[in-house]
Amino acid sequence: MTDRDDTAPPAKRQATLSNGTKALADLDPLTDRDRVFEEFTKDALIRQKNEYKRRKADLEERVAELEDKSKYHDDHLRIIDLWFSQLVDEVAVLANDTLPTSEPKPSESAPFPTSLLSSDSEAFKEHLHSRTSSIKKALSDLFSRIPAASPDVQDLQGQLSKLLSLEKQHTAELHRIIAEKEQYEARLQGATERYVLAERKYDPSKDDSKQKADSPPAANGSVDSAEIEAARKEANAVAEKRKAQCEQLAAENRKLTEEVTSLKAKFAGLTNEDYAKTDLFKALRSQHEDVIKRINHLEATNVQLREEATKLHAERTAYRMQMDEESRAAISDTEAQLAKAEADLARIRNARDELASELAQRKAAQDDVSASSEQIKELASARESRIAALETEVERLRLREYALLSNELPSMEAAWKKAQALAAKKTAELVNWEEQVNRLTAEKSKADQKYFAAMKAKDAREAECRHMKTMNARNAEIIAQLKSIESANQNMKINLEKQVAESGEALNRLQEQFRILQQKAGEKANTTESLQAQIAELKNALNAKDSAVLASKHTQRELEGETEKLKVRLQETERQLSNWKDKDKRDDMNEMWRSYALCPVCRKNLKDTAIKTCGHVMCRDCVDEQFRGRSRKCPVDGRSFGNADVMKLNM
Repeated sequence: MTDRDDTAPPAKRQATLSNGTKALADLDPLTDRDRVFEEFTKDALIRQKNEYKRRKADLEERVAELEDKSKYHDDHLRIIDLWFSQLVDEVAVLANDTLPTSEPKPSESAPFPTSLLSSDSEAFKEHLHSRTSSIKKALSDLFSRIPAASPDVQDLQGQLSKLLSLEKQHTAELHRIIAEKEQYEARLQGATERYVLAERKYDPSKDDSKQKADSPPAANGSVDSAEIEAARKEANAVAEKRKAQCEQLAAENRKLTEEVTSLKAKFAGLTNEDYAKTDLFKALRSQHEDVIKRINHLEATNVQLREEATKLHAERTAYRMQMDEESRAAISDTEAQLAKAEADLARIRNARDELASELAQRKAAQDDVSASSEQIKELASARESRIAALETEVERLRLREYALLSNELPSMEAAWKKAQALAAKKTAELVNWEEQVNRLTAEKSKADQKYFAAMKAKDAREAECRHMKTMNARNAEIIAQLKSIESANQNMKINLEKQVAESGEALNRLQEQFRILQQKAGEKANTTESLQAQIAELKNALNAKDSAVLASKHTQRELEGETEKLKVRLQETERQLSNWKDKDKRDDMNEMWRSYALCPVCRKNLKDTAIKTCGHVMCRDCVDEQFRGRSRKCPVDGRSFGNADVMKLNM
């Protein structure tokens, strides 16, 4: 199937021998019901497939067209984006190179007409919000270098900028609507071509009853009524749109009339009093009065500061002399006390060293005495053990003979005498040692008393030394405080002198500013006439722009009416398309049932006769034709039959 065939509604598939074993017209709806249903289902599926193919081709064509448009618009936007960046950079360079730099006002930032950003346009916010900062940065510098105009001129400029912004928005909206209209017209033209092609391919073969139902008078009447209904809907839509536009225009006209009347009454007769009531004159007068007040205040402050500086200088000199005398006296007292404390500390340290050496000697002697007493204790324990052994031996030797005792007694006596002499010697040494220990203990107690007295004196000296150090630290703190006070006074003096100098410079600057303001006031008076001429030119330009805006609005209203008319036509066309589809489906169903009822041989008469041998059904004329031709064979399968094989059917 070609693309040209796909643009039209799907036609029925003709039942031929190539589609199956039997032709669809040759099938018996009673015996081959499943076969007939299957064939008709296939035909319906094929027609639906062709319909989907046609829709797919249409959608693919639209998608390709949209892709081409999208690609073109993307390239266009990228080029515009690059051009816009270059334009902003060139504007910034041009503003820095050619325009003079004006002093920024303290009460406000660089002037920038917000109407250029179209802040009330949602489309602008959506597409150019990311570039707002760069636009403001580049154009704020440019507009800050332009001399400021009077408030009336600024007001008119703001109104003109708003009207120009609205005109651009309406122009963009108008272009969008025109593009949509052209797109809808192209789609409508394509749909019309498809419907004409479908109408040409439509099979007009109908039965007599259907031809009567679709006779030309009835068709013309239905077409006329449909056209009249579509025209009526278009007229109603256009009328409603015109009514809404008229109401909107009436409201805008009333608002603009009120504004024009008020502006005419305001600008009809401007006098000197009116100029005196303007914000510019009030601002200049307030600035002039403020400058005079500041000059008087600064002069009074300058005199007061000079008197205070002289007084503070005298007080600082007297206070410095007093602090010097007090600090010298405190330093001399502290140095005397510190020398006395150092002498006492040296004497205490010498006494401490002597007592420490004597204590070390006594500890060494006491260690020797303790070692001797330990040896005596060991000797006494050895003697006691020896006595016990000898007593045991005596008891043992008593049992022996007296002869042996007489031989051993001399040696035992000699040993006992020797031990007794040694014990007496050790006892004498022990007594001497005990006397020495008692003597050393007494000397130690005396030395301890002297040591404790020395330590007590040492503690007293240390406390006195700490007190002296504390007093010395306090004196150092007092000296540091005095030095800090002196430096603070010096800084205060320097600051006051700087303030006096700055006050003089500020007074000179204010006098210079006052002179400049007087010159500017004269210049403002000279530029008032030129500004009035500019106001007249802006009014003329505003009138021209108003006429252009009105013309564009008129064109927009006409295009909106045309758009509404096209929308109604599109809806009517879609409704007719759905009706044609439903009608096509109903015609297919009627054709199916007619094919069931018509004779499969002649396709003219209804089925009313059945052949018993093969079961086929046809009209009586076809059966009689077989009898007249002496063929007597079924025209469907060629089987023979006779008069007895023919049966009448009632349908």
